[in-house]
Amino acid sequence: MPVRPRFLLCWALAWVGVTAQAQTLDRLPALALQAGEVTVSGLSSGGYMAGQFQVAHAARVKGAAVVAGGPYGCSRGLVSTASLRCSCPAAQAAGGEQQWMATVPGLACEVLAPSVYKLVSDRATQGNLGAIDDPAHLRTHRVWLFSGGQDRVVERPLVQALHDYYLRWGVPAAQIRHVDRPDAAHGLPSLSATQPCGRTRTPFLIQCGFDAAGELLQWLYPPTGAEPAPQARPVRPGGLWRFRQTRYGTGAYTGLDSTGWLYVPAACEQVPASCRLHVVFHGCEQGASFRGPGAAAAYGLQFVKGAGYNRWAEGSRIVVLYPQVRASSLGGFGDPYRHNPKGCWDFWGYTERYAALNAESPDFAKASAPQMRAVMAMVEDLLRVP
Repeated sequence: MPVRPRFLLCWALAWVGVTAQAQTLDRLPALALQAGEVTVSGLSSGGYMAGQFQVAHAARVKGAAVVAGGPYGCSRGLVSTASLRCSCPAAQAAGGEQQWMATVPGLACEVLAPSVYKLVSDRATQGNLGAIDDPAHLRTHRVWLFSGGQDRVVERPLVQALHDYYLRWGVPAAQIRHVDRPDAAHGLPSLSATQPCGRTRTPFLIQCGFDAAGELLQWLYPPTGAEPAPQARPVRPGGLWRFRQTRYGTGAYTGLDSTGWLYVPAACEQVPASCRLHVVFHGCEQGASFRGPGAAAAYGLQFVKGAGYNRWAEGSRIVVLYPQVRASSLGGFGDPYRHNPKGCWDFWGYTERYAALNAESPDFAKASAPQMRAVMAMVEDLLRVP
């Protein structure tokens, strides 16, 4: 690259980084990140999204970490299945909402045997062959899973079903690490969290005495040769940038918020810098603009700043992308199109009409799905060479 364009780009990146809280990038910058070093992770609905993004783009993603998430295509395009069989959002409601729901026939949450979920996800994968990358690419992936014994939102058998799914599609057992904590509730373990490990409630960041972000990044990016192991370093306020998401996924309803967030380590501002990319999908009720009933303010950057990724990214030459979903009260239980009151990522088909008609070939889990396509467009921008 000529000296002058490189100088101008680095100067522009440095200026944007310093003013991230006040300025919003119209487009994600071309950072020339390593195309073969893209990984993803997520919590809850974000865990489902991370897994289906990994499967759909198996040739371009090298690994995934799923915290409290289940197997590919679990919901079969049914919001009832998503909320009663693949998760139980009522279990996180204050006041024990699940107790009265359990008395209504057909409305009680029920966790099925892992073998049942395996059958459903196998059919979804087979049905989407040709609309996703060849699953044979999964054989080279590294996978990190987390389940909690006190998690009643996404219970252990669902995470085990995802574990079995990876084995079924050829991921070697040695490349899968499954962390199971009997004392953990529904949330992402973070050293900065103040929420007790066994309690499920907002902000869904829990204190379990270990750093999930650090552990999963070290598993997904193992040290090789002379490469040092990833290290945690102080987070730079100027490394957090805001960008417009409206240019991504145009032409279809995506459910994306107007803006997303990006963390760029100092070492990655010099382009090309031989840095990697990790995409993090937040859970339900964790989007920056989400405001729950009676909340004094929106959720804000509690997840972006508190999940623990940024301190590891700074010492590991990893750029972290935080795409954002916004809540929507349109539609309803009978017509789930645009119905997303908790601001979840789409793992049941709310970005399409009549999702249930494609139970054996779920559109929301294809590479062409609105959210999948939008996030991949973000990834492609960051991989671009200036």
